[in-house]
Amino acid sequence: MTPPRSIHDQQTAFLTCRAVGRSFRFVPTEKVTQTLLFVLAYTCSKYPVSIHEVVYMSNHFHVLMTAHTKCLPDFMEDLNSLASRALNALRGISGTNIEKGYCLVEPQDAEKLLEHAVYTLANPCESDLVTKARHWKGVTTARMRYGDEIVVQKPTYGLWARSGAAKGRKPARRRKRRDARTPSKRDRSIIPNTATLRLVRPDVRPELSDDELRDLVLERVAAREQKFEALRQRKGKKVLKMRNVSKQHWAAMPGAEDLFGVRPTVSATDKWKRIAALQRKQMFEAAYAEARERWLDGERDVEFPQGTWLMWRRYAARCAGAT
Repeated sequence: MTPPRSIHDQQTAFLTCRAVGRSFRFVPTEKVTQTLLFVLAYTCSKYPVSIHEVVYMSNHFHVLMTAHTKCLPDFMEDLNSLASRALNALRGISGTNIEKGYCLVEPQDAEKLLEHAVYTLANPCESDLVTKARHWKGVTTARMRYGDEIVVQKPTYGLWARSGAAKGRKPARRRKRRDARTPSKRDRSIIPNTATLRLVRPDVRPELSDDELRDLVLERVAAREQKFEALRQRKGKKVLKMRNVSKQHWAAMPGAEDLFGVRPTVSATDKWKRIAALQRKQMFEAAYAEARERWLDGERDVEFPQGTWLMWRRYAARCAGAT
């Protein structure tokens, strides 16, 4: 059984989510990038969240964010559900696009949070795809400053294509029953025509202004770019470049991977902060396991530990600190 996660208010998390089978479902063509960017902006508008960094690679994505209420699981569910449906409509296929579950790492100190931000932006460079983070044409916040807002237009293709648009003709004007289940219902989408994505500074280094903090992050990104370029030169390698990345077929997959690597749930530059966080996690899991066993034995007045989400949401179980 997957260990339970503690979900709480003001939760800052570094999230990693993969495409099914590590296939290139997010390959950064123009339409895919526009679709994913709109889906992200629209989903952010539905929840009290702050986006600090994001990058969509060809077969996975990273998001560094803060959920101001216990909404992180709902946010991820809506984000991936809408993205998967939009990609299916764009390609005329069905089935899943995104693997079930995601990696959630909670940084325990400011320095580690900044490391996650730099790692996110420089990910295309580390993967030998481009030399500069800002050259990545997929969804990325590398070209944004803290406080910047991007107004994203809803795509007019795929999931939101008007009836008959795919065939290059106008939809026929016919009277239909009000309850008719026809493709024309896609024209009645309640999703707005635009959505706004805002980049918010993380709650670290309060002595720095927004611009100073952003400059610090981008300086570290530049240093990481130079590191990977020097490594490529020593090995005699070159980057793949965007024109070749965008030619990859969405169903293609990279080579084999290590399926038994470590999957961290907390991160910290300070060893003792990391140990303390792991101890709190172990205490939470032990208390959850005990409460769950009593629940399965028929005891309905049992109290789950603070941070329990699934039992509280799905079964209305009593949880410490829940409101």
